[in-house]
Amino acid sequence: MSKQKIYPFAVAAVRCMENNLIKKDKLMQMAEAPTAEDVLHMLAECGYGELPREQIHDFEKLLSEQLNKAYKSLAGLIPANNSGSSGSLTDVFLYKNDYQNMKVLIKQEVSGIDGSAYFIDGGTIPLEKLKTAFLERKFSDLPAIKADAVNDALETYAKTHDGRYIDVIMDNACFQTMAETAKATGNSYVIEYVKKLADITNIKTFVRIKRLGKNWKLFDEAYVDGGSISKEKFNECFQNDNPSAMLAETGYKQITENCMTTGFTEFERMCDDYLMSYVKDAKYKTLTPEPLVGYILGKETEIKCVRIIMTCKLNNIDSETIKERVREAYV
Repeated sequence: MSKQKIYPFAVAAVRCMENNLIKKDKLMQMAEAPTAEDVLHMLAECGYGELPREQIHDFEKLLSEQLNKAYKSLAGLIPANNSGSSGSLTDVFLYKNDYQNMKVLIKQEVSGIDGSAYFIDGGTIPLEKLKTAFLERKFSDLPAIKADAVNDALETYAKTHDGRYIDVIMDNACFQTMAETAKATGNSYVIEYVKKLADITNIKTFVRIKRLGKNWKLFDEAYVDGGSISKEKFNECFQNDNPSAMLAETGYKQITENCMTTGFTEFERMCDDYLMSYVKDAKYKTLTPEPLVGYILGKETEIKCVRIIMTCKLNNIDSETIKERVREAYV
């Protein structure tokens, strides 16, 4: 089936799905709701389903079900790319779930602690298949997972007994997989998004490490490839007396200009909003697959906002503070 035939249908389907996304003003109403129970009631009205009051602390189940439903709704709307690679445009945004699950499997094995609560639905690889492949150390049928990275993570942990390296190694592998698949699709919108995501990830890591007064080695190890800002540039910023000004020269002035003085919670919100401003351009496409990508990221941001609101309500955080933490919505 040609792109001309598949994309108009896919975009039309996504346009209908967009109507069910929660708008920013509704999220703000949730933030102002008196209790977490009231937020649950509003979520039910938005199609999230019911959750008994006594299970309110298990609200993550609702969020997981919603996100998985969104992933399944998009399955099949975009075919695999024509380059011979196994990944599709939408797969690029699901790899993080595959790698999260692999990190859980690795940590579960080395620690002996059950990590079931940390598995995520919605990856490109069924969880049971991933578990079997990990136990048998056979990754040939899992092109999304870099076997060398898994082995490296296990070997590095065996030498250091530091779980941080599992995250560092697998996160780097995830970004590599995302970048490779994005490039294979030839879609400039997706390629640019992955670059921006890598840059933002590195900027957040840089700011966190710098503000905590940690050394360069920690950032050097955590740096992920795939962005437009080189490690050398970050090194220059690290040694400079005004790192914010130097980071502002990288094209991310909007979020880096005051990154050393802005509260970190506010800074992270600004980073997420910056990415959303890029994602929103997808809404204006008509015959290309960008709206499907935009919908995925829009739904993920919606889930993140609901998680923030529910967590804050359950911890008796005031409404004004919650509203400051709510991200920009896709619709």
